[in-house]
Amino acid sequence: MLSGARAKKRLKKRILLLLILLGFLLAWSVLTFLILYIQDTLLSSEAPKTTDDTFDNSYINKGVQVVIGHYNGNLPKDKHNFTQEELDTNNYSPIDGWGEKGRSVTMNMTEEIESLKTFGINQFNLFVSDRVFVRRSLPDMRRRECRSIQYRVDLPSTSIIIVFHNEAFSTLLRSVNSIISRSPSHLLKEIIIVDDFSKRAFLRSPLEDELAVLSTRVPIKVIRSKERIGLIRARMIGANHASGDVLTFLDSHIECTEGWLEPMLARIKEDRKNVPCPIIDVINDNTFAYQKGIEQFRGGFNWNLQFRWYSMPSDMIHARVGDHTQPIQSPTMAGGLFSMDRRYFEELGAYDPGMDIWGGENLEMSFRIWQCGGRVEIVPCSHVGHIFRPAHSLPFSKSSPHDFPGRTSGSILNANLMRVAEVWMDEWKWLFYKTAPQALKMRDSIDVSERIELRKKLRCKSFKWYLDNVFTDHFLPTNSSVFGRISSPSSLCLLSRPSSESGVKRHRLTLSKCTLGFDLWQLWVLTPDGRIRSDEHQCLSATPEGFSKNGAYTVQVRECGEYSHERWTYSARSGSFYHLDSGLCLGIPPDTGDTREGHSPPLLQRCNSGVMQEWHVSPVRWEHPSIVEDTVLHNTTVT
Repeated sequence: MLSGARAKKRLKKRILLLLILLGFLLAWSVLTFLILYIQDTLLSSEAPKTTDDTFDNSYINKGVQVVIGHYNGNLPKDKHNFTQEELDTNNYSPIDGWGEKGRSVTMNMTEEIESLKTFGINQFNLFVSDRVFVRRSLPDMRRRECRSIQYRVDLPSTSIIIVFHNEAFSTLLRSVNSIISRSPSHLLKEIIIVDDFSKRAFLRSPLEDELAVLSTRVPIKVIRSKERIGLIRARMIGANHASGDVLTFLDSHIECTEGWLEPMLARIKEDRKNVPCPIIDVINDNTFAYQKGIEQFRGGFNWNLQFRWYSMPSDMIHARVGDHTQPIQSPTMAGGLFSMDRRYFEELGAYDPGMDIWGGENLEMSFRIWQCGGRVEIVPCSHVGHIFRPAHSLPFSKSSPHDFPGRTSGSILNANLMRVAEVWMDEWKWLFYKTAPQALKMRDSIDVSERIELRKKLRCKSFKWYLDNVFTDHFLPTNSSVFGRISSPSSLCLLSRPSSESGVKRHRLTLSKCTLGFDLWQLWVLTPDGRIRSDEHQCLSATPEGFSKNGAYTVQVRECGEYSHERWTYSARSGSFYHLDSGLCLGIPPDTGDTREGHSPPLLQRCNSGVMQEWHVSPVRWEHPSIVEDTVLHNTTVT
């Protein structure tokens, strides 16, 4: 009887605990629903659109020189239509301690909800930015070795050029203050700020008043465009007004850290044809936390000429083990932050004046620098923070954070990239045209003859030289590689597709029904050194499954790193792919049924010359028909 009573008592306690838990979960669900409802209501509320044509468009000179690289206007398809009164409101009111030493700002629920109201104006947390002091402190992001370097006393002077369009008051002033407070004054010739036809009231007299105070320390010049001209032409205006030995282009939403400038100027002092870029640190778009950037990345580009950050190849990483302060050779630059000898900038042709607004100018300049005798570098001892807004998510941007007045973004970007390909990429321009047929249609209507003549005048090298000597771990097809589809006898093609997970850079390897046309994700480059590459610097790889003792391997695509697990041999006679590291062959899984993401991925098996290990490589033409006939895979081994 006693034990039965105890059992009933324990049962009651368990039921009570269960009811409490269920009550807690119900309360939490209701609270979550309310928060989401409030956020959705705030973000979805619409106000009537207004315009403001009250500003005249005079040029105002106050003695600073800064060139900025990217624009900050609200996106054309932003959910909230802000009134001009909302856009003209300057809420800069710093709170003591917020964001100091680069720390993350933590908001309470009321502040979180309030911050959502203005996030869409500049595509970052304006509420937080306006409460972080424009002269906030930041940690020294440099390596210890960098801090002990003694630089020459005769470094060249620089003109800083910043372009802005409807930038936030607090971020723009924070950018300028960080430049002045963390740069040796004798190296700052001037800061030139180019206003690309901003419409916000606080960017007129209130901004000029603040800059007038700062100009007592460094000459600051404000140049205002009379119409919207875009980043490229605005930078050219800034460069034409510059008088420093070096031009340093920066964005309007950055923060410079201690010791950022000297290593950049030192590289140009060593060789005027060096074009240095800083390590780009991340300023969190929501919390404004300052996060150190990764020094293992360098600039590249994919098949449709979108800039990408890719890891350094393993040999370059090993070569830097002894000295991490050495500059990193970079095939391309991001374009927002870099320094360049002013006369060399002019000799090399400045920016392509035929390019419009924004897009592709960084690749054009990178190719031109390398092919015409210069060098693009990333300097590890220089750190500059940058606000990467949601639309900047790498490597697969969903939309541009810049507006394109009067034309669609697609037409402008295609026209700019057509100019890049046509002038600098030789036969590889046809690969780009395969990915961007709209750009191909523009060839007959856009004149690039002046830039072609510039290339001849400068006696620039070929794009093949660039691939062989600069972007040596590239994934573009060549005459010595095979470019095409890899398929099974049942017409399932090997496919590398970007992950559907938000913010994930990794690609997925699957099998999918072969398609006609130029399907990027079904195309591969088989290189003479035994690697199977795809777009976005991905390689077919196979690695052991954890601590497995049965010799099992996982087949996947991952970023190329010039490692042994990326090497294969292909026998056209048997149709087999042999993995050198494992001694196994690439097989077709027995279950090739459809899944949510496609068919099951391939696997590694003991080699048996069976039909389940048979693959066909079907060449696809990437060059112009008049240049080369279709590649033919002979009955030999590709190694």
